[in-house]
Amino acid sequence: MSERAKKTQTKKRIEQAARELFLEKGFSHTTVLEITKAANVAKGTFFNYFPTKESIMQSLATERIQAALPYIEQPNLRTLPLGVRIRSYLQFILSDYDIHPALTIQIWKHVIEDEQLLLPHWETLLSQAEESGYIRSSIPIKTWSHIINSHVSYGLQTFAKEPTKAQLLSKIMDLIHASLESITEQRRYSLMKKLVVLGAGYGGMRILQRLLPNDLPNDVEITLIDRLPYHCLKTEYYALAAGTAADHHLRVQFPEDSRLNIKYETITEIHLNDKTVELSNGEFVPYDQLIIGLGCEDKYHGVPGAKEHTYGIQTMEATRRTYEALNNIRPQGVVSIVGAGLSGVELASELRESRPDLTIKLFDRGEIILSMFPRRLSTYVQNWFIDHGVEVINKSNITKVEEGALYNHDGRIDSDAVIWTAGIQPVDVVRNLDVEKDKQGRVVLTPQHFLPTDENVFVVGDCASLPHAPSAQLAEGQAEQIVTILKKQWNNEPLPEELPRIKLKGVLGSLGKKHGFGLMGERTLLGRVPRVLKSGVLWMYKHHSGS
Repeated sequence: MSERAKKTQTKKRIEQAARELFLEKGFSHTTVLEITKAANVAKGTFFNYFPTKESIMQSLATERIQAALPYIEQPNLRTLPLGVRIRSYLQFILSDYDIHPALTIQIWKHVIEDEQLLLPHWETLLSQAEESGYIRSSIPIKTWSHIINSHVSYGLQTFAKEPTKAQLLSKIMDLIHASLESITEQRRYSLMKKLVVLGAGYGGMRILQRLLPNDLPNDVEITLIDRLPYHCLKTEYYALAAGTAADHHLRVQFPEDSRLNIKYETITEIHLNDKTVELSNGEFVPYDQLIIGLGCEDKYHGVPGAKEHTYGIQTMEATRRTYEALNNIRPQGVVSIVGAGLSGVELASELRESRPDLTIKLFDRGEIILSMFPRRLSTYVQNWFIDHGVEVINKSNITKVEEGALYNHDGRIDSDAVIWTAGIQPVDVVRNLDVEKDKQGRVVLTPQHFLPTDENVFVVGDCASLPHAPSAQLAEGQAEQIVTILKKQWNNEPLPEELPRIKLKGVLGSLGKKHGFGLMGERTLLGRVPRVLKSGVLWMYKHHSGS
């Protein structure tokens, strides 16, 4: 081995030892002596390579810094607007944040203090933007380079506790965009078409997956607005509520792309005339094209006290509250589940397995559970509940709910918790829209899934009026067709007058961990097979989505 190769190897060994100790003990609590012992080198050897402990931080980042500019010089990134390229740059150099957030922040704080490491890169990006006509400014590029560097430095210090890289980048880019608008003379929005996606449910997630990374035109950027930093497997909320699935098992990460900007906010209003979305923090997000996929919430059918005194499983937040309530019920307590559709059935069966000590009452308006399915399937499910000690109350009519009780046909039934799964409706933001809706309050659409009055506003999922009952399958099928329409619009191609009927593969439901039921076409499935199939479908979905 040559002398040069030996030195390179020794340096790498010191860096690796330091990195492992920084992760274990933190930078400030790690001494040079500990690093030399871990790397098996003399203290003098250490100082031959690193004059200070801090210099290791810069060395750990140097390789990535050197690779960052070539990364964003790739043809697919070179033509993008300045803001997107800066975001792409930061996304690249902060790639370890989700794995080791504290160490990543410490490394880059040390790096950014030495402005000469990053300033040339900011100057290069700004000069290229100026050459392409993206920015017009009488202020020198060097000055703007210092401004961007200060924004990044301030952002890393102020938002160092953000739980994910996406959230950290979103906060830093908000700072940078505010400055960029000063030098782009409001050209940013005219250069890039803005596709805004409201909600990361099954429909919104499928649209992102189909467009990124290869099918989104270079002149289009996507803004996703959602309250949570991940896609949630809503079809499995019943297991989280019952305590048989962990919260993190129901999460799928969003696609990562420099053209995807994510805002973690609550949407308060959609202004169709102004083409903006209003957020709870007072921000107005402009759009050229809008996809509304905000999902649904519980519908209480005017039952007094139902909203105030019941738990639900329509959102992750509500499901967490339900889990806590069920987990805290005393032994031999009573749980009443109102509504014996798919959600109610799966929750009741899962709860029976997780809390065998509880008395579970399942209230159903029909003569038999799941009456919309073939009688053989309904009978099997009802008998499963009877065999497993769940009390099914058919032909029920809940007339009132109050603290500690509900009333069936005005008869009081004491309950430690009442779970409501008896109907859904679009969220209030959609209900407040001044557009045509069907009897269920869902938005009426053209065959191409956009508003009859605005071909740039699409609605996907539970808020859309479609000839099928809302489901994850339906939302995904609709999303596939919306992507087809978007591509035709972007290419200025004529839109089809009709689209193929969305094909649904069937329904699979669980009865605990070992039994289930399903309907595939006209074929009824009962027992272990449909339960295994459902587990396989869930695994495939998470695997396909990159979880």
